[in-house]
Amino acid sequence: MNNNTALYRPPFYGSALLTGFFVLFVSFSSPVFAEKTQKTPFKSLPGSVPLADSSRIMQKHELNAGVPDSLRGGSSSGQAQAEIPEGFVTQKLKKGESLARLCGEDSVCQTIFMKVNRVDKRHFPVGKTVLLPVDLAKAVQYAPIPELLTDSRGEREIRVYLNSQYFGAYEKGKLVFWGPVSTGRKTYATPPGRFFVNYKQRHKRSIKYDNASMPFSINFYGGYFMHQQSLPGYPASHGCVRLLMTDAERLFNWVKLRDPVTVVRNGA
Repeated sequence: MNNNTALYRPPFYGSALLTGFFVLFVSFSSPVFAEKTQKTPFKSLPGSVPLADSSRIMQKHELNAGVPDSLRGGSSSGQAQAEIPEGFVTQKLKKGESLARLCGEDSVCQTIFMKVNRVDKRHFPVGKTVLLPVDLAKAVQYAPIPELLTDSRGEREIRVYLNSQYFGAYEKGKLVFWGPVSTGRKTYATPPGRFFVNYKQRHKRSIKYDNASMPFSINFYGGYFMHQQSLPGYPASHGCVRLLMTDAERLFNWVKLRDPVTVVRNGA
């Protein structure tokens, strides 16, 4: 509510070849909520994912920090442990660990950790098993969602994967960048479907929920938006699609009015 194409190397990751264990400090932030639609100018994103591709990716990445089992696209308690992506190891975070202690000042490490584990800097998942990048050259090539779409909806498309809690920005069916999301919690579920970008607003405030800030808002359906907000590692909003600030700004500048947005329950 309110408030990446094969072997893609996100531009902001840089080209570091460092090795080691990294993690990031995170905590809590205010909620996101569904908004009343306003008519304001412009832009949009890509949408829609093939379930076969989605399931394949999800079976390789079922290490979801803080995500309930019921939301882990197709996993089950009896399923064999997921394959660990190249460039990563798994580790259960202990009390006292932090970004400063495990990742230092390495911004590449920090960014990878946040994206793969779907958290922001204020949410450090102590007690959870997470993916830690140990080979940045390999880790930056990892994508937890399909790199090619067999059912692309156009020039640009945004797909939101509800079960795995990621989004992908696609150009002509090829992944160009991706990031984590936090969609609606159980009682305020983000609706799946085929939508379009209706308008966008850089400095939006919530009309319905205490004037809450919704930076880089992209409206795709009724009172539902994509925008920057708190990412705790699991669905926690009132229906909107929460994003990291860097992803929210990038999507906002990339998308165009009437571009498709597809919300899918991947890996189910």
